[in-house]
Amino acid sequence: MRVLKQLGGLGFAEALRWRNGELWFSDMFRGNVVSWNPDGKTTTRLSQSQGGPEMPGGLGWAPNGDLLVVDCLTRLVLRLDRSDNLSVYADLTHLTEHPLNDMHVEADGTAWVGGYGFNPEGDQPVDSPLYRISPQGELSSSDARFVFPNGCERHGDLLAVAETFADRISFFDDGSRIVKTYTCSAGSGPDGISFDASGNLYVAMAFSGQIDRFTADGELTEFYKLESASETVGGPRGIFDCAVHPSGKLIAFSSACADENYAMANDTGSITILEL
Repeated sequence: MRVLKQLGGLGFAEALRWRNGELWFSDMFRGNVVSWNPDGKTTTRLSQSQGGPEMPGGLGWAPNGDLLVVDCLTRLVLRLDRSDNLSVYADLTHLTEHPLNDMHVEADGTAWVGGYGFNPEGDQPVDSPLYRISPQGELSSSDARFVFPNGCERHGDLLAVAETFADRISFFDDGSRIVKTYTCSAGSGPDGISFDASGNLYVAMAFSGQIDRFTADGELTEFYKLESASETVGGPRGIFDCAVHPSGKLIAFSSACADENYAMANDTGSITILEL
């Protein structure tokens, strides 16, 4: 499998999104939202020093092209308009006391936001809903519940949600009814997800440092695995997100040291683009 491009020197890249030939992402541990032209340079689109989040998470776009950014720690979704004016798009503080995480934004502007739901450093896992923001800004919670809902993406009539601490992918309909699940390897930690045009689902496995692929029929195969990290400074690396290019010919994935304390203090993060 051929590596085409790589971008290093990052903290912890998440929320990979292809848009207009660039790969956008949140560098969560450095407080930056960045776009990368693989044939050129990176551009910081929003930084903490500009009033952006200390820890940005999920990304998406409103129908008019405004950028939506999850502010994980303050439990807000922010809007950055095309004149670089930053405002609060939705306030979710009354819905959860735990940090927010990833987000999927539909073509009509409906946003689905996931959150931790518990403290993974000390609490036993518990399930929590996705939070829905309507195009008119109305807030509601899904009836379906998930254990640490993470990557979320639509394919056809269903939304797929990675449940990091339950090692599964759950699919639910707009009525918030879970209609099927894919089981991941125990302890793999499904994180970011991405579909290709044929319905194959690529899943970044945070704890096992690999990308797995489920066919449209739910058959699981290993797609890519990082080389042994036994001699890597800071310890093993995880793969935390992936994004299939709209052409279907490329996939980007982000990786970093799996020891979050080490990754916070050191630039272990990178993004790699592979041929599909």
